[in-house]
Amino acid sequence: MPLGGVARILIVGMFLCARFATFGQGEPSSRPHLFFPSPPQEQAWMVSIGFTLTTPPRDLTEEAAVRAPAFDAHALYGLPANIYLDGRAISQVVQNRFSVGAKWAQAIDRFSFALGYDIAWWFGFLTVGGFDSKARGWENTPNFTVGYALDDVLLSVKVEAILTASYSSFNGENEVSSDQGRFSGMAYSFIIEQPAWKNTHLTLGFRAAYTKFNWMTWALFSTFDRYLFYPEVTVGFIL
Repeated sequence: MPLGGVARILIVGMFLCARFATFGQGEPSSRPHLFFPSPPQEQAWMVSIGFTLTTPPRDLTEEAAVRAPAFDAHALYGLPANIYLDGRAISQVVQNRFSVGAKWAQAIDRFSFALGYDIAWWFGFLTVGGFDSKARGWENTPNFTVGYALDDVLLSVKVEAILTASYSSFNGENEVSSDQGRFSGMAYSFIIEQPAWKNTHLTLGFRAAYTKFNWMTWALFSTFDRYLFYPEVTVGFIL
């Protein structure tokens, strides 16, 4: 999808948020959540810990099925005017991604909508078996989320555009880098958040990414210049 398509998605998202804002301001959700498009109470935190499991496509791994869970820490912080900060850290020790962004949300009845923009920095290193490889890069992910609140369950659908701002890889003394921003792909997430036990809530999410590059597969040094499918499962425990 060209950048013009991304712009159209964001414009439609802004229109929907503005349209629903004219019907009334939605109160911030007091129910624990991390993905549902509603801000925490002003100056309040919501935090979850869990894991994320991404499966690289067979085009990259050939016959091997590479699946390695990553530690996933996620936090929201409420600001005035239905704005909130969204921070997330995903780590497998040898490869890590840290993101921070801001979102603006509106609600009407059981529906909520949020428009956001995240900036992420990732890095990885591999120094085993005679390899001395490293990589790092920046990503931007404008996003739009729609949510629906049931009595005990929060349902969310999130659409993201994946923009690769820069990429650098090192193999010994050799360096390959690019500072030209480009559209890499899209991601679509489906998330359920619900009570688990006592004061703990559970997040179950599935993310389908169609992209030319996924930061978790940097060590495969892919030469493909086409969109590949990366399924991702997220499990989080909201504290």
